Amino acid sequence: MKYLDYLYFNIYNHFYQLSQNKPVFNPRLLAMYLFSMGLGGWLLLLEALYLHLVRHAWFSSPAQSTLFTASVYLLAAILFNHIFISQDRDLKIFDKYEKAFNEHPGRKRHLIISVIILLTPYFVLLLNVIFFPRHK
Repeated sequence: MKYLDYLYFNIYNHFYQLSQNKPVFNPRLLAMYLFSMGLGGWLLLLEALYLHLVRHAWFSSPAQSTLFTASVYLLAAILFNHIFISQDRDLKIFDKYEKAFNEHPGRKRHLIISVIILLTPYFVLLLNVIFFPRHK
């Protein structure tokens, strides 16, 4: 859980720093939604791998696929809204890592690694579509 907390902290801290210089909507909500989209991407990647490698099938229609994807994103957003925003866990994470982060010289590298972790499932899903196209 410590790694997930630090991953969330990197995203939240980036949006918090942006809000200090520019008018940004709400750093807490931006970080929470980006993190939930990352989780949704990982869940969709696992589902795609399961369907492709185990079941050797895809969704029967684009509408069914879209409904499943929307429900995954919606459930992830609801879950993370409850965990991070309603219970103020994001503020506790921010307070926990803020001092050590400001003293660490590799701050930008940690943010880049966090963004790569959140974008990796989408890149793999794109590669899956390119190399394993769905034939009808």
